[in-house]
Amino acid sequence: MKKTILILAGFTIAVTSCRKTEFAEVERTSGDADFTHYIAVGNSLTQGYQDGGVYEEGQENSYPSIIARQMKLVNPDMDDFDQPLVNNNGSGYMHLEYIDNEITVISPGDATTEPTEEDASWSTWGSSMKSIKYNNLGISGITLMQCVALDNSELAINNAILGGFSINIPFIIDTTIPGNPFARFMDFGENPNPFLGGGTPIQYIDHIEQSQATFFTSWLGDNDVLGFATSGGVPTEIDASLVGLGVLEFSTLSDPVEFRMKYDSVLTAFSSIGAKGVCATIPDVTVIPYFNTFTVAGIKEDYGYTDVWIEEGDLSGGVTQVRVATEDDLILLTAKDDIEAVQAHQI
Repeated sequence: MKKTILILAGFTIAVTSCRKTEFAEVERTSGDADFTHYIAVGNSLTQGYQDGGVYEEGQENSYPSIIARQMKLVNPDMDDFDQPLVNNNGSGYMHLEYIDNEITVISPGDATTEPTEEDASWSTWGSSMKSIKYNNLGISGITLMQCVALDNSELAINNAILGGFSINIPFIIDTTIPGNPFARFMDFGENPNPFLGGGTPIQYIDHIEQSQATFFTSWLGDNDVLGFATSGGVPTEIDASLVGLGVLEFSTLSDPVEFRMKYDSVLTAFSSIGAKGVCATIPDVTVIPYFNTFTVAGIKEDYGYTDVWIEEGDLSGGVTQVRVATEDDLILLTAKDDIEAVQAHQI
């Protein structure tokens, strides 16, 4: 027993004696970069979207905000990194609450408790922010295709998707389309379409050109493939022919040639104002849990199926085929709810 104590004591002394208590000074430098006015462009990850929503704490811990704090250590005189912060819970997000003596999972759309005045302000968030020049231009859900228009038709469509529109044709239609709620802090001007205002639009890329950035980070393009993948490769169509926008397609896979042209336009916009920066690449979206948590093998085991059949093809146009799923097929996480709904109906 004494031998064991001596061994442990010796080990403690050895570990303690190896502990480093002094560290050399670290020289922080920005190199050739100018961090004076840092601008971030991108989508949900840039805006600070977390846990299914945009809320204050998530925005304060967005990766651009973290980067800006590190830049401040190098350049204390750099401009403040301003973000269009929401109040408290913002759009709502997934979290835990203690309700009726139980820990309850709250999803973004749940209304289990009375919203505070600050929480309720999400419905009007952004309306008084449009004249403010923010450093974080991230918009959840935005695609690169919506940032730059190649013709007037696309300009009208992008403006409608991001900024929304109102239309009133007596005895025919009177409606308001809200647009992207996470983009409400940004001014998109008026839609150039004569049915929707016939005014002067402002593009996302226009905000970049007016940003006065000296340094930037760009993480655009994720949603140009992620939306297509999470929809199962089936686009959503909205017929907007009545207002001159034609048939709008969402959750489509962006054309690579057009993607390159528009991404080059974004970089050219920054270059034209003398900004230098960093671009993040687009990861392989198929590796995320959304496509790998619910597998063909798991479905067979959990539900006792011999085979799993899937329908593929252009579901919107009615051209489909049904085949046996293989292990190479990626099953969406949402398929679990569909299978259980069918089983409940059969019972």
